[in-house]
Amino acid sequence: MKKTIYVFFIFLILLNIKSYAQCTLHIKGKLTDLHSTRGIKNGSIQLIATNGKESITITDLSGEYTISNVCQGVYRLIISHPDYTTQTLEITVKNNLNQVISLELKEKELQQIVTVGKSLGKTKTSTENKLTKNQINEFSDSNLASALASIAGVSILKTGNNIAKPIIHGLHSSRVPIFNHAIRQEDQQWGVEHAPDIDLNVANSISIIKGAGALQYAGDATGGIVLVEPKKLYTKDTLTGSLITSYVSNGKGGNTTAQIEKGWKKGWAMRLQGTYKRSGDLSAPDYIMSNTGLKENDFSIQAGKNQRNYGIELFYSYFGSDTGILKAAHVGNLENLLNAINNKQPLVIDDFTMKIDAPKQKIQHNLFKFNTHYNFNFGKLSLVYGYQFNNRKEYDIRRSGLADKASLNLDLTTHTLNLDYESIAHTKLKTKLGSGYSYQENFPNAGTGVSPLIPFYEKNNYSFYWIEYFTISKKLLIEGGIRFDHQKIDALKFYKKSRWVSLGYDKKYSKKILKDTGLNYLVNPILTYNGFASTLGLKLKLGMFDEIAFNYSLSSRAPNPSELFSDGLHHSAAAIELGDLDLKNEKSNKFMTTYKGFGLDNKLTFELTAYYNYINDFINSIPVSAEYTIRGAFPVWQYKQTNAKIYGIDVMADYQTLGPLKFSTNFSYLRGKDIKNKTSLISMPPLHWVNSIEYRNKKWRNYFAKLTSTSVFKQTHFPNYNFEIDIVKNGAVVSETLDISSPPAAYQLFDFITGFSLDITTIHTMNISLGVKNIFDIAYRDYMNRLRFYIEESGRSFLLKIQFNF
Repeated sequence: MKKTIYVFFIFLILLNIKSYAQCTLHIKGKLTDLHSTRGIKNGSIQLIATNGKESITITDLSGEYTISNVCQGVYRLIISHPDYTTQTLEITVKNNLNQVISLELKEKELQQIVTVGKSLGKTKTSTENKLTKNQINEFSDSNLASALASIAGVSILKTGNNIAKPIIHGLHSSRVPIFNHAIRQEDQQWGVEHAPDIDLNVANSISIIKGAGALQYAGDATGGIVLVEPKKLYTKDTLTGSLITSYVSNGKGGNTTAQIEKGWKKGWAMRLQGTYKRSGDLSAPDYIMSNTGLKENDFSIQAGKNQRNYGIELFYSYFGSDTGILKAAHVGNLENLLNAINNKQPLVIDDFTMKIDAPKQKIQHNLFKFNTHYNFNFGKLSLVYGYQFNNRKEYDIRRSGLADKASLNLDLTTHTLNLDYESIAHTKLKTKLGSGYSYQENFPNAGTGVSPLIPFYEKNNYSFYWIEYFTISKKLLIEGGIRFDHQKIDALKFYKKSRWVSLGYDKKYSKKILKDTGLNYLVNPILTYNGFASTLGLKLKLGMFDEIAFNYSLSSRAPNPSELFSDGLHHSAAAIELGDLDLKNEKSNKFMTTYKGFGLDNKLTFELTAYYNYINDFINSIPVSAEYTIRGAFPVWQYKQTNAKIYGIDVMADYQTLGPLKFSTNFSYLRGKDIKNKTSLISMPPLHWVNSIEYRNKKWRNYFAKLTSTSVFKQTHFPNYNFEIDIVKNGAVVSETLDISSPPAAYQLFDFITGFSLDITTIHTMNISLGVKNIFDIAYRDYMNRLRFYIEESGRSFLLKIQFNF
């Protein structure tokens, strides 16, 4: 393994050797607003030579652009944007140029509405990666976690094949907050088997910030932050839209998503978007995975108006899904549990069906957002209000009288209010500060016949942050900031008396008992947590294009309700979970360095990130035993605290040949250690390496073909949490080892996709693609799948996708 890594890095170093052939000059710069000096995104930079040869590039999110492979000579530079007056410049290129260009906002055109969360900007020194709309469309039939996993350093934590959430540098769930249209997603996200209730297709871009440096968003992001960002609304008189439909062979399902947008001259604009997904039982290479179907219905509407100095926006989205949970994960007794884990095939294999039976999840999530902003001569003031209502029903396999009743039925209501200010009065010193408040109520609905896993609680959170960016020179920028959060949880929960005493709560929390109901205590835990976060970093430009960034971030995460109050069977995870009221704040100290470079006449681009994260009082969920209940036999997972460290490297590199070929590599390796217990951390992603070769030819109707190889190595650093269970064999009680620790074997997968575009009219286009995943129908198990004990991953699947743009 070490030899492989050494060879890989030697290869990267060799590729970075600069060459100085003819036409190797570069034009680099930034496109800005003449008055606010903010960067202008999606501006067109057109370079035209005297011989008529031209090249076009588009500015990125911050307004920066790069034109490569430029020869010496005289050029005409045309700079344009729909909302700004076009400018034409004549330039002479003798050496590499750095050209900053400012545009004037059109008199009769109104500036596009700016999403508040995005307008505040992101961290300047933490590592940030982004998925564009075209990349998101490739995963339109999948989920958020699958799309994000295409970024180095991001993995997937799965419960079966349809429930997935992102892992950033080994951390997930409440350690990786997700912001949907600038509102922090609150959807019972703390459980490992709770996928984000977000329609991937609502996003125009998705950003990953690998660390807690973006303090304006959160102070508890010990892993990182996910920003699901919308497309700005057009304000000119126009009508646009798109329709994507796909068919997926594995599961015999598909996806349809559509979007239409209308803009008016006076600044008003509106967008409607909707998605429908449906699939039946998935298939492994050798069998049907019973009860793994999915049904999803999503809808969103966005409307707003923007003037030169102020703007308002309204947004509403609905997410609804029915997700089947693998039947084979729910077994009747300890012997069946042992056989299920040791068996190579699931204990339940039924014929294919589109029907979704219990066990299953039924989710509804509603999000409403209102935001407004006002631009002063010296800065910008923004106000955002968000309301979320999430209903989660989980259905277990129960007797006929209770078959249609949910065993878990939770209503989660969240209100958030954020006030932010951004100063632009000084050209070199930028200030961001703000405050926020959120109120959350979790209400377990009655009538389930089961004690709720998460009890009734109210949670209040107050926050304040302050960030400074200081540009010392054109090559050096320094970032620093602080944040404070105060959280209070007021809960009502029934505890079995036996559990209450075994946990030692009878001595610690006797004053919290409100009522003795016979077998149970009604308890009122009131818990408060103070969290302090800070960041300090710098970014240094090395020459014309290469840059290096250093960042240190301190974050503090309060234990979430699942970690505090869990006390029973969580059927979606097929496990019994035990929380702990004594849990303290997690405190993370993360150091990160990122180098971005170019080589081989700018044909090679690469990014290397190294990080080290030391976490005090790390809250770890580990298996401790197995337990037999009236609903079956399940492993018991308990939340415990330890000290931990997680460190690793991420590498991304692209090499564009002179021809139409492009080579890409994506490499991630990390180690997680439990310092207190001197062992490895559980559920750390193994080494992951993705390589691809892509062919594109614009002359052949934008034809492309891409072959991808994904290599996942065996996890060799894992803790041993195996334990003994007693079962009856031949009339005698014998002890057997329940192996829930050993990781599965390494595997390699190949995927292929090809497609082209058709011009229906001058403004209407159609994109058609055909792909196949797991080409060789490899049977494998994923270490990061909590249900890997019972089943393999899905097998080969063909995908047909058609996109119509108008």
